Amino acid sequence: MEEIRRRRRGGGGRRRPSSRAAGAALRRKVRELRRLVPGGEEAPAGALLACTADYIARLRARVELLRALAAVYGVAAGGPAPLQIAGAGAGECMS
Repeated sequence: MEEIRRRRRGGGGRRRPSSRAAGAALRRKVRELRRLVPGGEEAPAGALLACTADYIARLRARVELLRALAAVYGVAAGGPAPLQIAGAGAGECMS
């Protein structure tokens, strides 16, 4: 009987987060998405996921394009090291 009670209460040491903690985690994730997705700061919360999905699709298309260009020009992953630009040392920004 005690085992049944423990199961109903979520026994086993793992409990569901409170709604307050879950809400805080969700807000933190939404804030991070707004920071990462271009235009996410201005997007309403309901449209943020659609903006994120569009952004992911654009990134995938860009990766496919870059892979195709790399194949055309014979550049492979793990190929030769990239060219070093004169005057661009470690930690310097190129502008």
